[in-house]
Amino acid sequence: MNLLKLYYLIFFKKIKPFDLSRFILKKIENSLFKNYFINIDYNYIKKQCLYSEKLLLKNKNNLLTGIPTSYKDVFSTKNLKTTSGSRILNNYKTFYNTTFLNKLNNLGVINIGKNNMDEFCVGSNTFNFYFGKTDNSLNKNLTAGGSSGGSVHLVSKNLLPFSIGSDTGGSVRQPSLFNNVIGFKPTYGLISRYGMFSYSSSMDTVGIFSKSILNISIILNTISGFDVKDQTTFNLIKEDYTRYLNKNWLLDKVCFKKLKGLNIGVSKNFFNNIYNFSIRSNIENVLLNFEFLGAKIIFINILFFDFLITIYNIISSSELYSNISKYNNKFLFDKNLFSLNKKSFYNTLSINTKNKFFIGNYLISTNKNKKFFFFSKKIRTLILENFKKNFLICDIIILPTMSCNAWYTLNFNLNKNLIDKFTSVTNLTGLPSINIPSKILNFENFKIFQGFQIIGDYFSEARLIQVIYEYKKNF
Repeated sequence: MNLLKLYYLIFFKKIKPFDLSRFILKKIENSLFKNYFINIDYNYIKKQCLYSEKLLLKNKNNLLTGIPTSYKDVFSTKNLKTTSGSRILNNYKTFYNTTFLNKLNNLGVINIGKNNMDEFCVGSNTFNFYFGKTDNSLNKNLTAGGSSGGSVHLVSKNLLPFSIGSDTGGSVRQPSLFNNVIGFKPTYGLISRYGMFSYSSSMDTVGIFSKSILNISIILNTISGFDVKDQTTFNLIKEDYTRYLNKNWLLDKVCFKKLKGLNIGVSKNFFNNIYNFSIRSNIENVLLNFEFLGAKIIFINILFFDFLITIYNIISSSELYSNISKYNNKFLFDKNLFSLNKKSFYNTLSINTKNKFFIGNYLISTNKNKKFFFFSKKIRTLILENFKKNFLICDIIILPTMSCNAWYTLNFNLNKNLIDKFTSVTNLTGLPSINIPSKILNFENFKIFQGFQIIGDYFSEARLIQVIYEYKKNF
């Protein structure tokens, strides 16, 4: 679904925002049993439609007025409950909105509802034991991916032009791969995280789902920027992320091959860690396509690649423990109430959250174990410096999004170590990365989607959008 086409229909009064939202809600009601949503408030949707129609009457509308969307349930909202996919926060209501949500609401964007997710963003299959399991958008036997699995469905079905989730270790890129959608993770600090429930504070980023890279660039223009309430955001000059579209990579020269002069970095470590032949052949085809467009392949070296998952798990588990501990301080710190509250608090958590929670407790509970956390932080800085040096000789880095194809939900535990192998790199370093769908594998009973991942230098989102736009236009 194209944002510009919807804007045309709404601006020239071919369709009203209320009618558009009602059409989507009817489609949603037919698939509510698939657990794509946690919270939907029909009265709140009506109020938003009336506000967007007022903007249209007063000629204060813009590209996003009357456009429907949905958000992951990890973002705070005034008018809807914010559960973060957990039983502990089942009836939790906040008194403020997230910063980017306020920006979109002021422009007249209509929030359809809050999407299902893994509890506290911990997981990779949206197998929520309290709110229900989310199915894949095209095959109910396959997992939807996670933890933002609920946010992808309506975008994949062409019912919403975009949706917003969060990415800590690949929670946007992995479900977008499984549902044939573009998943965009920007540079850490480009979009404000104020109002977002923290999983791992040093790695959490706001991500965008869409089928069109033009939609993503329009949304990024709207929600990016400095925020006084979030100290991790950068105070940079306001940028237009659509400014390089339909231009050559070398902006001063006219050339038939639009990506001539683009240097693509590829590491041998990536190919040595691919366990599926179809994924390896897909990446090789992608590199051939880029060479056809005029790009040049350069081989680079990624340090500590085999230890990335270990470092990611140590840091994320430690930070998750400190973030979740505030929900039950008596259980954690009061020895007298420990035995009384142990069952009630422990049983509310999912299996993945329990594992991460107690690993984090072990890692930072004593001075003896804290050395693991601090040592992993030191290696993280070395990885970051290595990437900075690699970007001196190449413009982008291409790698697989995952080392295995979409799996059955029952076989999830067998593939657990293959999930964050390639996606956690950019969360540790804070670099921007995008998953792009590339190929569809047809089997007897179902289809499996394949894609690849592009990593760019810090704050190079406009150039990444240019590369993806040219690639999708030709292939």
